[in-house]
Amino acid sequence: MTAGYRIAREAADAEEVGKEILARLLDFNAAQAGPLNFERLVLSVRGADDALLGGLVAMQYWNGMFVDLLWVHEKLRRRGVGTELMKRAEESLLARGGEVVFLSTWSFQAPGFYEKLGYAQFGTLPGLPPGGSRTWYVKRLK
Repeated sequence: MTAGYRIAREAADAEEVGKEILARLLDFNAAQAGPLNFERLVLSVRGADDALLGGLVAMQYWNGMFVDLLWVHEKLRRRGVGTELMKRAEESLLARGGEVVFLSTWSFQAPGFYEKLGYAQFGTLPGLPPGGSRTWYVKRLK
């Protein structure tokens, strides 16, 4: 222990400690920027047999939304399904009074897809994964 504290890797209680860290960070954020107004958005695409064929997971908070996951089954790609999911996510944010959507994608996924939807690149991390990159995009809706 140095200067009254120690750094430990949590193993057995990692989930619980992680939740406590998140709660404390959210309290700090709310004190700085106002109520989070958090809502998780989950959209799914289902086939006639109710099989999952795609979906989108996003986190809406303050005046923005982070699109965490977007996946469309191979047999539905290039048929407008991903575009429709993004459109509905943007509409959901606008209905809540939001104005900015951001996300990231890997170089082997769909950077061109987001650019066609009007998203602008604002950062790239080259070499992750090796030989690839991760790129962040933003779109202002208002």
